[in-house]
Amino acid sequence: MDHSSHRTPDHDHDHDHHSHQRFTGFDQQRVLDLDAEVFGNHLAAVLDSIGVPTACGIVDLGAGTGAGSRLLWERYPAAGVTCVDRNPQMLGLLREQGFTVVEANLDDGFPVLAGPSITADAVPATPVDLVWASSSLHHVAHPAQLLSGVRGALAPGGALVVVELTALPRFLSRSDEALLEQHCHAAAAAAGWNHYPDWTTMIEAAGFRATRSEVTNFAPVTPAAREYAQQWFQRFSHLAALSADDREAVGNLLKRFPDDIELEPRTTRTVWVATPT
Repeated sequence: MDHSSHRTPDHDHDHDHHSHQRFTGFDQQRVLDLDAEVFGNHLAAVLDSIGVPTACGIVDLGAGTGAGSRLLWERYPAAGVTCVDRNPQMLGLLREQGFTVVEANLDDGFPVLAGPSITADAVPATPVDLVWASSSLHHVAHPAQLLSGVRGALAPGGALVVVELTALPRFLSRSDEALLEQHCHAAAAAAGWNHYPDWTTMIEAAGFRATRSEVTNFAPVTPAAREYAQQWFQRFSHLAALSADDREAVGNLLKRFPDDIELEPRTTRTVWVATPT
């Protein structure tokens, strides 16, 4: 998908991963796996915050490599989890993990979960009572249409959970390096990374009652965290809005990875929990 107003070259679990390959040597699947390993406990904290004690039929919109899907399955082990994505490579990975998969473009609205026009492994055996959209809604060309479709698909008492990065993850702890990271984030914002509206109004217009909260999490410094931080700064080094001095500083920083960097990985996500009115 190429909607410039929604494009976010971050570690989103969205349904269009191939567009990120414009960075030379960039492995999007590896980045998604690193995100799941480093900040997977953050998504678990998000699940703790949503207040949905049980779920039987779950749909993961823009499932990617399945990091969120796996957490959902762990939290609701008796549930049937249907993963929706438009990327055949990702769908293959999801199928190998045992998930029901549906190939669909979310620009076209909430998908038919089975039928002759959709690639689906099985018809979900239970009504949809939880729809999960983590870092995927802002990639959709017509989010209001998708939200309306979610509202129509939910069983009575069901819930929609929308998750977005509040800001790009932060890694550096030293004051001078943290300032450089702040400059990188400003340049990323100027390029439209992680751009999305406050979804509250649109969610409520689709027929929901929505609550909005933020969940912050710190991750331990592990080899995966170091590699993930390095991936981010490699991405930052391509930003046209970086000054020459900052670009040089990022280059020098990258030369010191993976071990000679003090890290404090942390991230904040905004969570909307919506129930039908």
